[in-house]
Amino acid sequence: MKKLLVAALMVLLATPAFAAIQNVKVSGDITESYVDLNSFDLGLTSAGLPVGLKKESDFISQVRLRVDADLSDNVSTTVGLVNERAWNAENTPSYDTQGYNNDTNVQLYLASITLRELLYSPLTVQIGRQVFNYGNGLVLGDGGAINQGTGNLANIDQGLTERTAYDGVTATLDYKPLTISLIYFKNGQNLPSIDGTNVSNPEQNSDVYGYNANYQLNDPWSTVVEQYMFSRINGSGFGVTTGNDAIANQGKGSTLYVPGLRASTNPYKGLNVQGELAWQLGNNPVNTASGNEAEHRDAMAAQFLASYSLPVLDKYKPTVNASYTYVSGDKNTGTNYPASGTKSSKTDSAWDEFNTIQGAGTIYRAILPLSNENIFSAGATVAPLEDVTVGATWTGLWAVDKYTNDGSNTLNIFQPDTGAATLAVPVSTKKNTYGLGNETDVNVTYNYTEDVTFGVSLGWYVPGSAFASANRETASQAVANVGVKF
Repeated sequence: MKKLLVAALMVLLATPAFAAIQNVKVSGDITESYVDLNSFDLGLTSAGLPVGLKKESDFISQVRLRVDADLSDNVSTTVGLVNERAWNAENTPSYDTQGYNNDTNVQLYLASITLRELLYSPLTVQIGRQVFNYGNGLVLGDGGAINQGTGNLANIDQGLTERTAYDGVTATLDYKPLTISLIYFKNGQNLPSIDGTNVSNPEQNSDVYGYNANYQLNDPWSTVVEQYMFSRINGSGFGVTTGNDAIANQGKGSTLYVPGLRASTNPYKGLNVQGELAWQLGNNPVNTASGNEAEHRDAMAAQFLASYSLPVLDKYKPTVNASYTYVSGDKNTGTNYPASGTKSSKTDSAWDEFNTIQGAGTIYRAILPLSNENIFSAGATVAPLEDVTVGATWTGLWAVDKYTNDGSNTLNIFQPDTGAATLAVPVSTKKNTYGLGNETDVNVTYNYTEDVTFGVSLGWYVPGSAFASANRETASQAVANVGVKF
């Protein structure tokens, strides 16, 4: 009998343990797109040759697979896989140098554990890779800065990436009508070599902490008020490239604190009005010959949104919308970069776009940072046929502080195929260097079935008076796609 019990115990210990699964849901989507981009460098040339993205035409495939599993009553898990790639790019002879390598690989974009009623009933905790998105994404949106993407599309069209999650923790306290979310995620990390010999690769950390409090008022207007505070703390060594002096000084002590307020209300049937104010405080390091100096951050953003479903022609569902966004600039921003080697005693008042998702899909957001801008947009949508929606938007952009050619406030633009790298664009020699241009976008969607959608998006960006006359080529884009959700 004793031997039998020992044998049974050994079998039990050798048997893998599996959590009891109550429910499993498998979902996902496939999007196939054709992207045609033209003159995103706005005509910038060197020795007669284009410097940036002159023309690009690609077919892109994006596939996501998600599995949600409910275990016990208060425990669930989520795993999501994604593959993004240009069609057949892995067979391009020079794909290693073009950033197409490993584009047939599958990456993890979601991987989290959710614990409900942890410690006590109002508390839910989610741990692992997840999406952090609050409000309209003015400060903290779905992923990182959309014009500085990473992954397999970073060298093709980074603004289209769906890799928008971070590894972190969310603790949600649900005290209806008040909901408080406490967050932490790893914004960036680069571990040093194990033996410590690679001095050009020291440990680098960037962490984001914060909270978002959402309160739903019990009024006829369905008013929602939010108050938040997000912070980004860069540790010693973050942003370092090479050189012992740079390791000692560059990036050390970079702090960013972003308190803000947001409200949304519906004062009239069909009318939604929203407003948001946010500030940026903290220190911005400046690496100088005498050591690491810090400028105080003092930036501001404001946004007003309105949309109205017109009470006419109900069959066509007409709506109009308008928005205004202000993000502060800095007339001496050229001295606010760690690599400048120049000490500035002035406050850094340029808005840091943090993790915004504002303007996703537009040309102006693909090439311009969300900083030093006044942005006004007006648009309308209509459904001319059943299952067909057509929308058009016009956007005008003006700088808050004028751009110059003397290095004090340079005009730099991103490119959709070069990650976080920027191009310095010559500024007009005329006095008016505030005009950044305007853009017109047209979007058409057709819901073929409840699962399949066809879409076409067209955009034209016309550079403004801030650009030198030789760099005012109209940039255009055309994106056609078919997507299926399952």
